[in-house]
Amino acid sequence: MSLWLMEKSAEQWSEEEFGSAGLKDTRRVRRLTAVAAQALRTPAGQVTVVFSEEASREGAFRLMGNEDVDPREIGRASHRACARRSAGQAFVFVPVDESSLNITDKKCSKGLGHVGARFVGARGLQVITAMAISVDGVPLGLCGQRYWARAKRSKGRRKHDLRKTEDKETQNWLTVMEEVRAVYEKDGGQTKPWFQLDREGDCWPVLLTGMDPKQLFTVRASHDRRLQTDDDESRRYLWAELEKQSILGCYTLEIPAKPERKLSKQRKAKARPGRLATMEVTACQVTLSLLDERTGQRQPSTLWAVLAREAGWNEDTIEWLLLTTAPVQSFEQAQQVLFGYTQRWRIEEFHKAWKSGACRVEDTQLRAQSHIVRWATILASVATRIVRLTYLARLDPDAPATLEFSRPELDAILLGSKKTRHRRGETLGISEAVTLLARLGGYTGKSSGGPPGALVIARGLQRIQLLAEVLASNSLQLVGKM
Repeated sequence: MSLWLMEKSAEQWSEEEFGSAGLKDTRRVRRLTAVAAQALRTPAGQVTVVFSEEASREGAFRLMGNEDVDPREIGRASHRACARRSAGQAFVFVPVDESSLNITDKKCSKGLGHVGARFVGARGLQVITAMAISVDGVPLGLCGQRYWARAKRSKGRRKHDLRKTEDKETQNWLTVMEEVRAVYEKDGGQTKPWFQLDREGDCWPVLLTGMDPKQLFTVRASHDRRLQTDDDESRRYLWAELEKQSILGCYTLEIPAKPERKLSKQRKAKARPGRLATMEVTACQVTLSLLDERTGQRQPSTLWAVLAREAGWNEDTIEWLLLTTAPVQSFEQAQQVLFGYTQRWRIEEFHKAWKSGACRVEDTQLRAQSHIVRWATILASVATRIVRLTYLARLDPDAPATLEFSRPELDAILLGSKKTRHRRGETLGISEAVTLLARLGGYTGKSSGGPPGALVIARGLQRIQLLAEVLASNSLQLVGKM
């Protein structure tokens, strides 16, 4: 368990997360931390739902609409906090992923762009997010994020390859990665970010950026790239090179069942039964021949390649081919690379908690792009903390609950959970506290289909908040009388 964790109230968490924001006025910082604390107590996409009191609601609207408050600085404050939490670890996994926020804008007056399929006509913002994950798989926070509105495509067909990288959306990936490196270099001590990218990151600008020695880098290969060869050698390619290698080892992977789902009016994705797959792992060092379009020259780049493929072959065979800067000379090192790549799923859970689960950021009714970005950035940190709670409970169940809950919050959980053997003042394990909290939010145990998720935890936080505030107020009054 990381040493940075300690007993926190919502106010303490928001001060840690946003207290360093450079907003040029301490009153703005105080308002920001107060807004974030209340958003954590009552997560929702609409400001009017989060704030029931008129004065605090008006203060939140003023902060969101204040053009002197740089929305990027709100994000940078949380990124610095994340890097400080990571200090002391050799590295942290940093999945990077792109998503979109679909926001109602019928009059096209909010400064938003196109999202999703063009023919649908949806409006919103594109966003790339980087999340830090500890070596044992616990989310630490967001360490990079970038928003932009996608411009309308021109009528004439543009040859994508003729544009410079800085004119493509690929540049946003490079910018976020650079911001992550910078924040870790300044606030993360000796900790290195280990980037984890899916197949959309398999392009020459990202691969060349990934070679920076200040970081580690893994990307899932999308292209069967040509390898560097001598002039007298025949051409060699990535997949064929790995298939020639001896198997380093095997591991089992549980493949969950999937129901049939509709992709469009004409297309369906077939149902998939659950199974236990045996994955065979091979690895080797490769030198890619990357065409640098800035110079028109091929640039050799040496990485390690790891192929995990299900034994046997059928149309549902599972296969990952990963390119990484981390050395892979043993089965254990290959397993670490594969484990790091699986941490990408944490950011998918963040997206769910942020967009459609606990925070429902897409429900916002704010009326300008900058206002929406300020609010979305605050809710992104809230969603990350809720997701972190779910993993703390699963990966270190016996750790004391005071690592993440204040004493009044724990007492409120116990008072709300009538059927419990514990009494107020007792110390619970984090797993038991989160389970009790989730039950207050509607979790029904095994019949819910798995361990507590972000949505039921958020509902539980909402339901204990008023009681926790009363208990905290009574405690302060007792201390004052002593």
